[in-house]
Amino acid sequence: MTRYRDRGNLKWIPFLMPEHVQLLKAYYLEKHRIDFPVIDEQLQYPWQFLLEEALIEGNELEITYYSERGYVTTSGFIEHIHREHAYVVLRGASRIQIPFMGIVRIENG
Repeated sequence: MTRYRDRGNLKWIPFLMPEHVQLLKAYYLEKHRIDFPVIDEQLQYPWQFLLEEALIEGNELEITYYSERGYVTTSGFIEHIHREHAYVVLRGASRIQIPFMGIVRIENG
């Protein structure tokens, strides 16, 4: 005896118009958007120390930062700290510019 397996919303996808697909994608992005957390100001001093120490000694860091897609965790070596433009250049698999205000967590890698 076979049981009927309902495919849910999958069976209705061929009937969707492009406008509906756009609206559903926008709704999904809005629904699953992650807001930037409030970072304690006292954490910024140890993070600054870790960044400068990693730049001088060549230590690898693991940095979690906020982007439009959500939280991104990457590891690499600090290539440069731009204080005027408020971002860090991290060299790992690729070069990444991470803004200071987007950093959520820094740890030794």
